[in-house]
Amino acid sequence: MATMEREINHLDIDLRNQRKMPAARNHLHKHAGSIIESIIRKKGHNISKLARFMKISRCTLYNWFDQDTLPFDVLIRVGSYINYDFSSDFPELFTSSNTNKNNQQPVPNLISDNEKIDYWIKKYIHLLEKYNESLLNRNFLNESK
Repeated sequence: MATMEREINHLDIDLRNQRKMPAARNHLHKHAGSIIESIIRKKGHNISKLARFMKISRCTLYNWFDQDTLPFDVLIRVGSYINYDFSSDFPELFTSSNTNKNNQQPVPNLISDNEKIDYWIKKYIHLLEKYNESLLNRNFLNESK
């Protein structure tokens, strides 16, 4: 019975130590979301305007602010809007391979899903109008014979 209590206490101590470990890691690791949020706010930029520029919701931006790490392209897009270079804050992300890859690829198409849907709706309506016009012309030619 005494050995079982020691094992339970031993496990309890290990669980307490494991709970403390992630907190210790956070002190060594940069929190990307907090960094970009503080820079955006220091520069006085409007979150709503930034979200519209990036064609995302404000909620997505706030979710990014809670993230430990962010993708390279997000940092580039935010940086381009607020006119800030994040390479000094995240030198590990801005290696020569990432920078070259970004310079070689064209700027990503920032067309939202709604704009894509609107494009196809307009295209469909245009084709329907042409089809209806051709049917009317065909009927008019048949009646005049």
